[in-house]
Amino acid sequence: MSFTSYTFLLVFLPIVLAGYYLLTRVFTSQKPALAWLIIASLVFYGSLGPGYLLVLLGSVVMNFAFAWQMRRLPEGGRGRRAVLITGIVANLLLLGFYKYTGFLAENINALFGTDLRALAAVYPVGLSFYTFIQIGFLLDTYVGQIERLSFLNYLLFGTFFPYITAGPLVRQGEVFKQLDTPVRERTGVKFLAVGLTLFAMGLFKKAVLADSVAPYVATMFDTAGAGGAVSTGSAWVGALAYTFELYFDFSGYSDMALGLGYMIGVRLPLNFNSPLKATSLVEFWRRWHMTMVRFFTSYVYTPMTANMMRRSIRRKWPQWVRLLAVICLPVFVTFVLVGFWHGAGWGFIISGAIHGIALSINLTWRELGAKRRLPRIPAPVGWLLMMVPLVASLVYLRAPDAGSATQILATMVGLGAAGGASVAQFYGTSVLFSGLTVVPAVLWTIFLGAIALFYPRNTQEILGRYEVGLPTIPSEEKEAGRRWRWTISWRPNPSWAVAIAVIAGLGLVFAGGPSPFLYYRY
Repeated sequence: MSFTSYTFLLVFLPIVLAGYYLLTRVFTSQKPALAWLIIASLVFYGSLGPGYLLVLLGSVVMNFAFAWQMRRLPEGGRGRRAVLITGIVANLLLLGFYKYTGFLAENINALFGTDLRALAAVYPVGLSFYTFIQIGFLLDTYVGQIERLSFLNYLLFGTFFPYITAGPLVRQGEVFKQLDTPVRERTGVKFLAVGLTLFAMGLFKKAVLADSVAPYVATMFDTAGAGGAVSTGSAWVGALAYTFELYFDFSGYSDMALGLGYMIGVRLPLNFNSPLKATSLVEFWRRWHMTMVRFFTSYVYTPMTANMMRRSIRRKWPQWVRLLAVICLPVFVTFVLVGFWHGAGWGFIISGAIHGIALSINLTWRELGAKRRLPRIPAPVGWLLMMVPLVASLVYLRAPDAGSATQILATMVGLGAAGGASVAQFYGTSVLFSGLTVVPAVLWTIFLGAIALFYPRNTQEILGRYEVGLPTIPSEEKEAGRRWRWTISWRPNPSWAVAIAVIAGLGLVFAGGPSPFLYYRY
């Protein structure tokens, strides 16, 4: 069961909302409603696989025990630190057992000719997400940010179905503070209407937009993975189509997660903010998977940068060494880890390394530009400089293996093997009512790109007056199209009701298929 399945849309969600609102109105205590949400979350996650549910519950109970033990020990003491380290290691071992032992065995076999097998046969959906959510909780507990530890609240925090499978990576303070607010103050008709509107927009993005290009993406990457010939034009169409498929897939999921939380009265942190409108890779990562960036920035990049800065000052390193050590090395290491977090494979590591190198160049240019007054890069040029490494990294993210990805990129720049059908032959054509022959793969790619780049407002901006998400990372750039924003703002009126009904209807028609969210595989 996923957000786009008919079981979820027509059975699970109506029952959950009806039961939740009934309990909030019948009982003055919030505990029955919280218990209902916990049961619903466990049912939702258990539907993905009974074994997955055991892993999730084991992780939640384990981390609660670590947090409870830390709170009993004095702050700053060795005992408290030992419990923290033990908890983090235990979480990483759990993640490594299910996600990385296959990758490790595969590489050992390739090096030494052995026949090792992965220790775990299946990977629980969302394990990377809820493991990092709970590591963040342990870190917050260690520094004394947990005022009150309730197992009921923590069980909901660790299993809440709107974000358990693919984020956002929430922090404990963002959830616990809201759970302490009287439930009747954060639920009602307004919350249902706004949340359903946001959810419908996300469903449309996923089921109608993202899934419509998925077959063309699969055609190109599957052909290349099987060693088949792909022309330069077909490779470019497939790579760009995947860029927009992932864009609308993740944007749709993010909207649906926010909408579900809003209906229940728990605002979640923003995770997606029109990243393809950015004009630099630095700004892109302030808009894409924002809660993941926040996690790695807080717990990897910033501590590493601070450490290298102290060393550079103490040892009086030359400026160029300081630049490499303080800026380039931390961002490169951080994004290699980001790539590896996404998946166990060399393609994921290479994808992260591409971003690490490109971001190092971007940040170095900014640093030198501020000191030496280097010319400012025009926005269109900056956008192209952002898109080149982005598309290249996504090819490694989507291809079945690193070798296939490298071959696809070589083909895209004209260095691949000769041959391959034309774009029309490779993807197929259709004849419009006027007799015009078109290539649907190309039209869909252009259409999705136009929406991503030129539609003046995203969903959280359309619903901006209702603050549907918690702030995460502020954007540094002013978006184009601000002068049109007043014309696209959701209001509870008949016109918007009809528009959302159409969007929701189309989403329902196209939903229900075997197309899970792309981030489920990460």
